[in-house]
Amino acid sequence: MRSQKKLANPTTKIRPMSQSEFEVWLPHCVKEYANDKARTMQISIDQALKLSEQSFAEGLPEGLDTANNFLFTILTDNDDIVGTIWFNISTTWDITSAFIYDLEIAPAHRRKGHAQNALRLIEHEAKKHGATKLALHVFAFNHGATELYKKLGYQTTDISMAKPL
Repeated sequence: MRSQKKLANPTTKIRPMSQSEFEVWLPHCVKEYANDKARTMQISIDQALKLSEQSFAEGLPEGLDTANNFLFTILTDNDDIVGTIWFNISTTWDITSAFIYDLEIAPAHRRKGHAQNALRLIEHEAKKHGATKLALHVFAFNHGATELYKKLGYQTTDISMAKPL
């Protein structure tokens, strides 16, 4: 029997995102993704916002009801909302994978173990849907997230690089 690793904050839990939470999360997430894209692609915020809106329209065409997409609210044991996480399940080359599109912990709740615990909880959710692999993308400037993912056993699979001219 495999031993369970002790969680940094054992009170973290997740539940499916409600429609009202989704309506707040979506515009916030679109804006945050646009900010990250503008920074990494060195494009205007207007261009990045159009790109972000298009990405979310394609990724979640039916909102919360989009097939194979799972959006969760991250909470403490007191049901205080501390963040959100979204993943998609897909099968390619006979491998069913879960891909985490978004993980965000509210600034006041960061560095308390919530992201780490949510990722472990999502592993169980992904397995329930047949996933044998869990993947994600992280922007290179997000060093804290990169270190967390490495700590949890994620490995670099691709590296994209750019140089401003």
